[in-house]
Amino acid sequence: MSSQVQLDHVVVAVRDLREAGRLYRALGFNVVDGGHHGHAPTRNALIAFEDSSFIELIEWTAHSRDDRWQRILESDGEGPVDFAFSTSHLPAMLERARDHGIEMFGPVDGSRVTPLGHRLRWRVGRPASSELPFLCSDITPRTLRIPGGDALQHANGASGIDTVFVAVTDAQGLLDKYRSLFVSDFDSMSVRDSRFAVGRSGVNVAATRMNGCTVALVSPEPSSTAPAAEFIRSVVRRRGPGVYALALTVPNGSKARSSHPLQTCGMHLRFSAISESLACMIFPAE
Repeated sequence: MSSQVQLDHVVVAVRDLREAGRLYRALGFNVVDGGHHGHAPTRNALIAFEDSSFIELIEWTAHSRDDRWQRILESDGEGPVDFAFSTSHLPAMLERARDHGIEMFGPVDGSRVTPLGHRLRWRVGRPASSELPFLCSDITPRTLRIPGGDALQHANGASGIDTVFVAVTDAQGLLDKYRSLFVSDFDSMSVRDSRFAVGRSGVNVAATRMNGCTVALVSPEPSSTAPAAEFIRSVVRRRGPGVYALALTVPNGSKARSSHPLQTCGMHLRFSAISESLACMIFPAE
């Protein structure tokens, strides 16, 4: 199966979309109004990058009883709630997941109406576990769903999402599920895995780099009470397993820096030159 599977976007749940946009613009991001969804009582704004990934800021206009993202927002506050990979072969990916014992639901239809009135359509496959990304397959052209042109230029220099950090209970074991689901979609030179413990931080990391983006699975060592281990444990306990931080690519030579979650609606955000090692980004600076 040949399919261009790549990071699509990261979802950040917010209470007030206008205020969220203001905060991200203050950090030098170009934030674009995305419109409102047809499949849920939500609307969004998008921060798109040159590597074709984007951050989605999403707000609810009504209560949605079965929406996991909204439940996290209501119980624990703003912050990242999910991330997606795009694929042009969603049915085959769903079948592959089932063949490997990975529970995944779909395809489920999704849609959005842009501020200009264009109706965008896609389908998604959702895993039973939030440790894995959901899958997104466009029906209307993907280029209509994601802003382009000047929207890709950010005053802070960010050009893409280099690393998605995912808080989990067993990083080493979960990496095998990632390989089962995604590895056939890349040649052997496009997938690079690494497994390691990060010094005295008390966390284990299993990382895989696929089509230009690293997914870093981070779990606490069972007996560790180190701050990083307790932090990851707290994320999983409060919000469930899932994405908690991003490292954005900035030009080489730029000084690496972090933004406080109060500046980013709960997101741990790292601006990182490509030369920065993964170990330096594991436990986001407060």
